[in-house]
Amino acid sequence: MIKKIALAAIIVGAVFIAYNVIPKAEPFVKGTFYDEATIMGAKVYLDYGFLNEKKLVFIDVQLKDKAGDINFQNRVIPLRLYKDGAYIPLMAELTPSGKVVVALRVCEPCGSFSFHIEESRYIACDLCGTRWDVETLSGVSGGCANYPPPRLDGSLNGDSIEIDLSTLGLQLVS
Repeated sequence: MIKKIALAAIIVGAVFIAYNVIPKAEPFVKGTFYDEATIMGAKVYLDYGFLNEKKLVFIDVQLKDKAGDINFQNRVIPLRLYKDGAYIPLMAELTPSGKVVVALRVCEPCGSFSFHIEESRYIACDLCGTRWDVETLSGVSGGCANYPPPRLDGSLNGDSIEIDLSTLGLQLVS
């Protein structure tokens, strides 16, 4: 009987330690706007340290001329719906595996430009709730699962994330 009580105490103690000591994935990460991006030509630079701290970063890049809808990756992106087409909404995320994912911040079927991270595994639209895998942007659930935020070329360049917007054919305000 004493052995059973001791074993039960050990199990309860182990569960307590596991629950209270082992770090848990953040259940919900809101996007944070980054207002200090550097623009050079068609490239945008974001501080890697800021992305590393926040995990999901939003960047609004002002356009020289307002844009309506643009065709990108065989999709129609409704820039006219975001700040009257005067800005291009971007997002950058640092995935649990340490990969940087950069994309246009849009869920075009529902017209949303806002996202969050759930369970450290999903990027989710704040309007319709559609979820995509944070590592691959593959659809997981929801009505817009076939329309993930369109990926952009982004790379680590020193202490900065370099986002190349040249494929969009838009002129940026430096």
